[in-house]
Amino acid sequence: MKKITATLTPDQTQCLKTQTFSDNEPGTLLKDFSTLLEFIGSTGIPVSGKNHLLAIKLLPQLNQLMSNPLDVRLKRPQQKSFPHINGLYLLLRASGLTKIAFEKKHAFVMLDHKVLADWQSLNPTERYVALFQAWWHRGNAEIIGERWDYYNGLYDSLDFFLNTLGDGLNLKEKPHDFAYLRYRPGFHNLALMALFGFIRIEQDTALSGENWPIVNIVPSPWGRALLTHFAKHITSFDEPVNEPSDDELMALWASELKTYLPELEKGLKQPEPEESQDNVYVFKVILGSAYRKIAVPGDTGLEKLASTILRAFNFDNDHLYEFVYKNRYGITERVVHPYVESDELCTTDCIVGELPLYQGMELIFHFDFGDDWRFQMVVESIASKDISYTEPTVIEQHGKPPEQYPDWEE
Repeated sequence: MKKITATLTPDQTQCLKTQTFSDNEPGTLLKDFSTLLEFIGSTGIPVSGKNHLLAIKLLPQLNQLMSNPLDVRLKRPQQKSFPHINGLYLLLRASGLTKIAFEKKHAFVMLDHKVLADWQSLNPTERYVALFQAWWHRGNAEIIGERWDYYNGLYDSLDFFLNTLGDGLNLKEKPHDFAYLRYRPGFHNLALMALFGFIRIEQDTALSGENWPIVNIVPSPWGRALLTHFAKHITSFDEPVNEPSDDELMALWASELKTYLPELEKGLKQPEPEESQDNVYVFKVILGSAYRKIAVPGDTGLEKLASTILRAFNFDNDHLYEFVYKNRYGITERVVHPYVESDELCTTDCIVGELPLYQGMELIFHFDFGDDWRFQMVVESIASKDISYTEPTVIEQHGKPPEQYPDWEE
């Protein structure tokens, strides 16, 4: 991100001080986000098994509930076919308001009632800023199943707003720019910018061939004010050694923003990680056509779990490895072998009960980065500690595992 040297203009300062927040101001963010929460309800709704995206059959119905529904005529539209829903779902997962649960091997997105109660205690200004912070802190497109976006979505959007959009982008004059927007900042981020009220989007329904027939994008005064303030704040540190952590930076920005938005008194509390050394976790570990079920006490170190898995499949423990999983926000985390050069958590410093495990959750035990063995792990059950299992124990096995070092000449 380029350093922003311009200061807020008097008009922008006044805009920050006078902006009100409601269902339709400065955009329809709060209204459409509430619609999504109500759509999920107290019982949750089904999501896909891999990336935990909204069930395809629900998308047309949810689209019609949006403030600006799209006329999508695809025979089998995906979640990304509805950029506003896609962006809102990213915010929903990034906010910590949801968790994934499984029932009879089917995945559901559920509202976390503790976090929801805290959300309901916030005023509109606090809700708006909480969603902006979720986008900032965890706006990774991996949450919505994208692999190409390795950048924070808000930073991509900020770069687009400050360095590309200018006074506006007329796609009738530059139609080739439309295809580029699909990737940077991405349609879901573009939709979020509109929902937050940073831009105004003009459409021409007479155009065919696109779900979202955008012809013009114009920055709003509110977008110029808030994003200039935000960009100045996050680029104001000249030396990396003096740069605060993300959490500290977020707190500093929110504190400064309060001088313009006096109703901003508190933020959305994130759920505390649930750790348990007193449970027994049963993992179904699969490699090829073979699987092993292993009962593991919660106080078991990940080094011991790794060696147990390798022994169960007749593998030598002679290479580096890592455990890979998605956290509650839908973002990949790793716990790595002590010899792996990484800032991530090390297996020698982590026990099974410290991982954010839930029944039905999938993990990957990635062993030997050269031969690239990937053991699929599924949490089959979580139960109160059973004195029968004081150590990791193979309780069921099926099939002959592949050879670690096959004789390729044979």
